[in-house]
Amino acid sequence: MMAKTIQAALLATTLVGCLADTSEVDQTVQIPDVLKPLRASHARYNDIANALADGYQLGFRGVVTGCVANPTLGAMGYHYFNWAKMDDPSIDEQDPEVLVYHTADDGSLKLGAVEWVVPKVKWEAAGNTAAPVVYGQTLHVLNPVLNWYVEHAWVFDANPSGVFADWNPDVHCP
Repeated sequence: MMAKTIQAALLATTLVGCLADTSEVDQTVQIPDVLKPLRASHARYNDIANALADGYQLGFRGVVTGCVANPTLGAMGYHYFNWAKMDDPSIDEQDPEVLVYHTADDGSLKLGAVEWVVPKVKWEAAGNTAAPVVYGQTLHVLNPVLNWYVEHAWVFDANPSGVFADWNPDVHCP
């Protein structure tokens, strides 16, 4: 009788654990332990409806509205910006300004990465003289026309180029 009670308790615990994990986060994507809390806190954005409800929108004031790709290095995908965060020149490791989605095999949008972005002009106007840093990575200006400091973290998709690489060769734009 005691063994059946223990088995039932273990089964219930397993089922509750499975039901509680609705984030659809691919746990096979290997990321450094330091990034796991970031992935967990942003897992709700695997459902783009949650991102939209929280103020993220495709593009930023008319730019970066399409799927971003590089002909030889791969792609990033679609950038959903939180404009209020973009207007704030500070950088918070746990609260990136951008969610980066790409087209999944079934045609839906799949969250692949988060991205910290701060306009260089705003960063420097706030009195900063060195580029911002997140998780030991120095943000860089990828596109001189936009002149934004950026850093990606591929915490939802594996990236053969590295967790902090800009481009993912496994991501493609339609």
